[in-house]
Amino acid sequence: MFNRRSSRGKRRTGGMRDRSRLPAAMGSSDPGSGKGDNSKGSVFSFPGLTRPWMALPRNPFSALAHPRGRSPHRGADEQGGEGKVRDRPWTFGWGRKEEVGADGAEPGAGAARIFGDARGRRGSDSLDNMEPGSVDRDKNSVTLGQTGNDMDRQLGTTFRAANEPHTTVGRGATPVKKAKSTFTSDLAEALVQPDADHSSALRQTLRGYNDITLRRVTEFYRQRIEEAIEECVEAVSLMILPETKSCEHLYKEIQRLVKDGSHRQASERLLDSVMESGAQAGRVMWETFIKMKFGNPKLRNILQEIESKGANLRMEVSQSLMEPKVSNYLKDIQTQHKSFLLQTSEDFWVNTAAGKRDGFCLEKCYTQPVIVVSGPGQGVSGRTLTVRGKRREEGQRKLIKSQWETVRISQLFRSSFGKSSLSGTVVVSGPAGSGKTTMVQKIVRDWADGKIYHQFHFVFLFKFRDLNDIAGRTSIKKLILDSYPHFGSGVEHLWEQPQGLLFILDSLEEFKHRIDLTEPRGSTLPERQCFHPECLCEVSDIVRCLIRQDVLKGCSVLLTTRPTELQTLGNAGVNLWAEIVGFLKEQRKEFLARYFGDRRLAEAAFTYLEQNDVLYSMCDNPSYCRIICYSLAPGFRRMQETQETLPTTVTQLFASYMSNIFKNHQFNIYKHRAVSAEQIRDLVLRIGQLAYLGICENIHDFNERHLNRCNVERSHALPGFLMQHMEPGGSQSHFSFVHVTLQEFLAALSKYLTADSQSLRPFLTQLLDSPPGDNRFKTFLRFIVGLSSPRSAQIIKDLLGPLPHGVTCSLIDWVKTQAEISSSKRRLLESMHYLFESQHTGLMQHAAGLRGTLTFGDDFPYNALRLTPVDCTVLGAVLRPYDKVQELNLSNCGLGTEGIQRLASAVHKCKVLRLRGNNLTDDGVKLLSETLKREDCKIQTLDLSSNGISHTDAQELAKGLSSNSSLTQLDLRQNKLGDTGATNLCEALSSPQCKIRSLLLCENLIRGKVVEKLTLTLSANWSLTSLNLNKNKLGDQGIRLVIAALGQRSCTLQTLELEANGITDAHIEDLAVAPATNAALTKVNLSDNLLTDQSVLALSTLTRRHPSLQTIGLQRNRFSANGLHFLQSLNRPGLCVQVRTSIMSGGFKHCFQTDNDHKSTDDRNEAR
Repeated sequence: MFNRRSSRGKRRTGGMRDRSRLPAAMGSSDPGSGKGDNSKGSVFSFPGLTRPWMALPRNPFSALAHPRGRSPHRGADEQGGEGKVRDRPWTFGWGRKEEVGADGAEPGAGAARIFGDARGRRGSDSLDNMEPGSVDRDKNSVTLGQTGNDMDRQLGTTFRAANEPHTTVGRGATPVKKAKSTFTSDLAEALVQPDADHSSALRQTLRGYNDITLRRVTEFYRQRIEEAIEECVEAVSLMILPETKSCEHLYKEIQRLVKDGSHRQASERLLDSVMESGAQAGRVMWETFIKMKFGNPKLRNILQEIESKGANLRMEVSQSLMEPKVSNYLKDIQTQHKSFLLQTSEDFWVNTAAGKRDGFCLEKCYTQPVIVVSGPGQGVSGRTLTVRGKRREEGQRKLIKSQWETVRISQLFRSSFGKSSLSGTVVVSGPAGSGKTTMVQKIVRDWADGKIYHQFHFVFLFKFRDLNDIAGRTSIKKLILDSYPHFGSGVEHLWEQPQGLLFILDSLEEFKHRIDLTEPRGSTLPERQCFHPECLCEVSDIVRCLIRQDVLKGCSVLLTTRPTELQTLGNAGVNLWAEIVGFLKEQRKEFLARYFGDRRLAEAAFTYLEQNDVLYSMCDNPSYCRIICYSLAPGFRRMQETQETLPTTVTQLFASYMSNIFKNHQFNIYKHRAVSAEQIRDLVLRIGQLAYLGICENIHDFNERHLNRCNVERSHALPGFLMQHMEPGGSQSHFSFVHVTLQEFLAALSKYLTADSQSLRPFLTQLLDSPPGDNRFKTFLRFIVGLSSPRSAQIIKDLLGPLPHGVTCSLIDWVKTQAEISSSKRRLLESMHYLFESQHTGLMQHAAGLRGTLTFGDDFPYNALRLTPVDCTVLGAVLRPYDKVQELNLSNCGLGTEGIQRLASAVHKCKVLRLRGNNLTDDGVKLLSETLKREDCKIQTLDLSSNGISHTDAQELAKGLSSNSSLTQLDLRQNKLGDTGATNLCEALSSPQCKIRSLLLCENLIRGKVVEKLTLTLSANWSLTSLNLNKNKLGDQGIRLVIAALGQRSCTLQTLELEANGITDAHIEDLAVAPATNAALTKVNLSDNLLTDQSVLALSTLTRRHPSLQTIGLQRNRFSANGLHFLQSLNRPGLCVQVRTSIMSGGFKHCFQTDNDHKSTDDRNEAR
């Protein structure tokens, strides 16, 4: 497919002397002459072209074998005779010893094929100038039109190496920067970055690796590379196509995978091909990555690590492949230890919720959450119900694609992640319920089962809640023997190989002692140092010394914590920081499939969750996902028989959860006798009292004293509600609720059952008026209101009896009052949540109708209230029962596409809809377009300014505008419509259905090419009265638009704004002869242009011939003092010629007054 031609005086390629024997597709460009013609056709110039027709071994390392006793270092005379140089084919795979020499040595014969000038000269280091030592630059080309290679025509895209003067792009070829399907703009810019010497150190580091080492480095970083190039795999494949086995076939396969959405499989396929194709392909790949690093943060991170580690990376990679053997006297203990861990880590769920033990087997139920590489202080703080969904899945996916690097539990140690792959401390953070404890239990079990971390001889798990029970000084030896007594006297042999030990320390936030790792190492007092595993120290000192590697140097430590504790780990010398993000869509589906064990039920549950946005957003937290499944499972299993209604609010969800706890599980205390509703009610009240105590005093970890204070017996409360943190037989116990949200629900239920209807309203108002920043009662208030809904009351009634009617009425009155008097944006949002949880349709209609206008946004982002996806769902549900909303202001609320999707069921009812600054591109604009197409759409004013709307988005928007007859004002200021987008809007305006009267298109990169289309639109549209084109690029074509507005009798335009469009005097004289047939036009704004005194007479004639004009804006042009004086003299009753700047008004447009008292129309009203 690609030919390598030899040059005279240089070594010839064996087997290639007789070119006539080659197939047509591999022969010369001119079969008759045997010489290539670089003057014809489209030319590719690739460095180091390979021979794809040569047979490749399946195993790239198979070429290391040397049969027949041939030495890899024999000279040319020994191999092929005097004066002949033996051919060294690169396509036989990486690591051929006759090419690269022994590992660790300097590159030998293969040194010519390295980064930069392959001839050994210190030339340019860019990919574009790479040349093999035996190939002449001018002959290292393939003429596609004459070799039979149709790759250019098949791919439809070629690329040209940057700054390569001899490379040409033939007729019909598409430059790479224009191939939208292949290159992103960031990548295209990155490939042409003049990086000069910025990457010289990196290239020097890669030159120092011979081919075997470079192959190992590639394997070492392979997973991260595959992830980094997922979104640009087509572009990368084009860059290294000539160096792979089958470039055309490979590209088609990659293209198909990308089209099917299998980006990861495409990147894996490309890496497979590179590894099979040889060292040259690998080196070209790495050089391509260097050129791409400016637009790819993930690749940049990898390259920075390689540059910083330098030659040390070679040793690190080699050592990471080694697995130290366990000593003979520890083998039996290791077997016993693994058996013990397998037995103790078999089940997990049994301690967190009541249920059948078999149903919560760790192996069957574990779903790994998304874990990303982070840094100290970068974790997300613990999330509560109020902010569930704040880190939207859409944003998470984009960050994972562009910046975040994901890591699996099997890659926390001995991988390319982290500062070192040999040993060190790994910190994994995550909010409550994110699955940290389940993760470490899975790691322990997988190690014991021989699945991961074979380099570790022993793994020890310690939970900080258990370490709290240790009084006085202890040692590492004693800690191990107390938890794992089977070690016996053999424990002392562990210190001989500390690199084979892994210590897992779970839940730092539960440790009662403070471990301050921010202080420098040398400042620690000697008595607080742990110098030996048998040295007696405080537990906190042992933990600190293990984390810092002050004891058992070379061991590894895994520490889990909540993000709130990250600040204490500043100087801990952490090797890798990671954060648990939670579940995305794929993990949610996997979790449901594992939980239900039935594909049909799992699919039905996932569909239900997707349709109920509040519940779906909660499922990003593994603990919430488990609670939801636990509550929904009985309903799904009975739904076909009973048509049972599943919960739709969070209150209903937790009410169902509690009901299922009692109805579907037999607790030990209830096995042999019936339990009345009064007894269950009494138990719920006591547990709820404990929960409310915790909220008031900010307690989430309870002791025996707290339980006794509320008369709670641990045997009654543990099943399904509380977790006990203590090993069996321990002297002290600590308890916490299964989840903090369950604690808040039980507290609300307890207060609901015991509240006095007369004193309830002032009590709730007092909680609502908590000091700023005190959000302890926010979720509590939502739950107590939610219990008043008929559905929640019915669930509770079946279990505890009827709820007090007086409390329900008092709550409804309180919610109604809050919806009426809420003054601040945040208080208004809370009242919306109350209305949603109440599920009281009449109350929702009353509140929405009473307010008329709902304002959460503002033109200034700092004054706007940021709305989460859950907030948008709640707002949409509250507005759904109401027929018409006067105004909904959501400017700068950070909605995005997801927010608009969740509001889609209600926004069509708003007469005034303000969505400024919400980044509503792509799917968001499509959703709005579908909204405008609805027959019941009532939107009259739509503000979409500052949303980054492009010409493709405008095409979608135009489809909705052309069929909408309610919209009269459309604001599209500060977007990116361009000429194409403006043309699409013109077509929509020409539709008979379109009734838009005011259109604002300021700052949209619109040029003069669109004027002709705008002119036709003005004649066809009978409703448009105001057109604002300020701050575009119309140039002198803008005058044509003024003439068209003046001369068309059918034109209804009254105001035309052309400020700051670069209009000069070139065509201003045409205004003087413009026909005066349109009496509607009253205002023309030509301010901030390039008009001079040459335009004065034409403007004077314009004012005389068109008496309908009332205002002409001419401020900030280039008139002389005499010209300004003359223009001022044109003012008369009914005509205001604005030429002097006096007072600047707010907004995007300005109204200036002359010396006379004539006043112009206030443009700010028009903009609104």
